[in-house]
Amino acid sequence: MNLEFYKNFIAIVEAGGLNKASRQIHVAQPALTRQLQLMEKEYGAALVDPRRGRHSLKLTEAGWIFYHQAKQIYETDQTTHAEIEALTAGLTGTLRISVFPSYAPFLFQKIIPQFHEKYPDLCFRIRESYHTTLVDDIRTGVSEIGIANAPLPDPSFFKILRKEECQIMIAGPKGSPLLAENETITPDMLAGQPLAVSRSTEEIIKKLFRSHNIVPRILFSLDTRSSAMDAAESKMAFGIVVRDEGDIYPTETLTFRPLAMPDVPIGKTFFCQKGHRLSKAMEEFLAAFPETAEIEE
Repeated sequence: MNLEFYKNFIAIVEAGGLNKASRQIHVAQPALTRQLQLMEKEYGAALVDPRRGRHSLKLTEAGWIFYHQAKQIYETDQTTHAEIEALTAGLTGTLRISVFPSYAPFLFQKIIPQFHEKYPDLCFRIRESYHTTLVDDIRTGVSEIGIANAPLPDPSFFKILRKEECQIMIAGPKGSPLLAENETITPDMLAGQPLAVSRSTEEIIKKLFRSHNIVPRILFSLDTRSSAMDAAESKMAFGIVVRDEGDIYPTETLTFRPLAMPDVPIGKTFFCQKGHRLSKAMEEFLAAFPETAEIEE
């Protein structure tokens, strides 16, 4: 199918109708109507609800599927053009990266400023996504690489670019007797204690506690580790968070102690689709990270 059809369908959806899209992209409405009819014939399904007419747009379920796929196809085409142009015009274009939300501050404070100074013509499209969405971003080509802090659901589908080991820490308010009296915390010490965990590490924590025949008392299951630290600061629960040397945490009001977990590896994983050849710009970006991680060829 003509790429222009995908582009115009995206415009129709985002404009909310054929009339407005026609004015915005300067394509006659009869031509857009004809394209829509051809797309519906091609896929054998109505893409818009015929009861609403062509002026007040409402997508069918098939229409929503087509819209999301059209966006990915069009973005991939744009990225391909940018990467090929970059081969002759130097490092330009957009780096498309999906990261777990609490990792973004590290990128902005430790990696991106120096990299931007070296390559000022590169732009960044950073999606802060929770784990399932993050993995889907890479699977569908929305982002070129992902940086995840939980195990990949289907590692055979992805190429691991590098791994960084992390430490699970227990966070509590300063003055907490448990943290003040122990340099390392074991699951037994946390038996019966209210806990706040991020969803990306919840299953890992449950597995660790089961190995000690303990059922963890998870009071809060949260989207981010920053929320787990907020819960710890409120003195309602001990926060269980992933931390490494590069992390930027406020420590004025919290104390952190490592959780002993010898048989449960955890860390950050940098990954892309299997078989994907990284753009030159992305290779340079990955090279900007400290050389403390395990990098897979």
